Amino acid sequence: MRILFILLGIISAILGLALSILPFGKIALFPIIGSLIFCIIAFKLSQKERLNTTVIKITFLITIIGLAFNIYNSLKPNEIIVEQNQIENDLQAEEEDLEELEDIDIDIE
Repeated sequence: MRILFILLGIISAILGLALSILPFGKIALFPIIGSLIFCIIAFKLSQKERLNTTVIKITFLITIIGLAFNIYNSLKPNEIIVEQNQIENDLQAEEEDLEELEDIDIDIE
């Protein structure tokens, strides 16, 4: 039972870390919370049986790193840089295109 919770914790931690690094937003919180729950259960079972908890501690560390990435990405502002020069160039090109279209004479016979 303890090994099952350790495996579920490791899988959830790696998935949470991957989703935190990639731009998936708050979706990464689900595997992170799952990993925390699985690791706590595995840690309690390991303490009760007096077994080694090194793997569980490493899984906790991976989970905390994933949570830190998620918090950082959530707090980081998403800035869209609008360059005024590019907008002016686009408008000028559009006006030139309209002038060229107006100068075209089409003879329909």
